[in-house]
Amino acid sequence: MKNPGRGGDRDTSKTLPKVDANTQQGHVLEALKQRPMSAAELQWSLPLADARAVVRDLRRKGIPITTKKHPDPSRPSRCVQRYHLAETD
Repeated sequence: MKNPGRGGDRDTSKTLPKVDANTQQGHVLEALKQRPMSAAELQWSLPLADARAVVRDLRRKGIPITTKKHPDPSRPSRCVQRYHLAETD
């Protein structure tokens, strides 16, 4: 049996799902609103158990988080993947 769609205007809604600011997900969301960060940077700057798992859970909630490659400042021949909070219209 197929799951019915949400229907109505909820399919095209551009609002982000509610995330409690006092949780790990809320901390990561606020950090990504300020600037792009890698999993290691999130782990170092926030009290997280696993930054990658928190980002995965935020994506499952429908928050548009993308990854982009940036040059590594300590090793110019390598790249670092940083999470970006995608723009919503």
